[in-house]
Amino acid sequence: MNASDKYTYGTIEEHRSHLKTLTVDGGNIAYLDMGEGEPILLVHGLPTSSWLYRHMIADLLDRGYRVIAPDLLGYGMSSKPQDYDEYAADKQAKRILDLMNHLNIDQWTHVTHDVGGLWSWELLMKAKASVKRLVILDTIAYEEGFKPPIRFNRKGWLGKIIVGMYDKKLIGKSVINGTLRSGTHKHKFSKEDKRGYWLPLQEGCNRAIFQFFSSYKDTQDILKRAHVMFADLDIPVTIIWGDHDKFLIGERQIPLLQEALKIKDENVHTFSDAGHFIQEEKPKEIVNIICAFMTQE
Repeated sequence: MNASDKYTYGTIEEHRSHLKTLTVDGGNIAYLDMGEGEPILLVHGLPTSSWLYRHMIADLLDRGYRVIAPDLLGYGMSSKPQDYDEYAADKQAKRILDLMNHLNIDQWTHVTHDVGGLWSWELLMKAKASVKRLVILDTIAYEEGFKPPIRFNRKGWLGKIIVGMYDKKLIGKSVINGTLRSGTHKHKFSKEDKRGYWLPLQEGCNRAIFQFFSSYKDTQDILKRAHVMFADLDIPVTIIWGDHDKFLIGERQIPLLQEALKIKDENVHTFSDAGHFIQEEKPKEIVNIICAFMTQE
């Protein structure tokens, strides 16, 4: 990799300067594609974007991997359509597949976090052979231990009003500050760290957020179908989780995942001093685990 191609992320604008765009069904998605080695796809969740992985991207590139990190539709720098149905998990999964097809990548190591799990389960149900290895980071996999901070009725007006105000600068900042504080364990964020999260709210990311928090029945359906798929999933899987995750309780989720996916104990990694946004607190440790996992026989 040339010096001019080196990934830098001092500001959200600097991070975004490395992103390209692809037109897909529903709008444009922004994505990072850097490096020339074995491909690793980094899938974010909510209310995040590829910015979530900024501390890991540079390290993975230095280790010789090709890194792909998209902003899914409705998040980050990607289009944010008005129609809530555009944010359905199966549509997000297809967009990921369209991106990888556009990049001529047939198979990859798949890293997923949070709501990205729902998109990833849909992707695996559509194209299981595309994923060579699976890395699960604090991801929605079961209803047990799933503690979303809010739930809304899609037809109700109150939720739309509340989330609709997230694009107001002061409110958006407050929401993100609270989310990051409750989603980490005594972690200190810089002003720019937080700006990288609340800027997309001002740009309309609140619609994708409302879609998820008002789609619990859809989530239940995806998980039921995913559990059937798990039984036939025959690929290496590793779990990385923060013990202080208040949204996805590892004590409940991990044993179920480990049994369903036949994950060996040595491929289950938990951190006693990390929470939900583990990429912020343990980026180097996660990269080390992923790199070791990718070289396992």
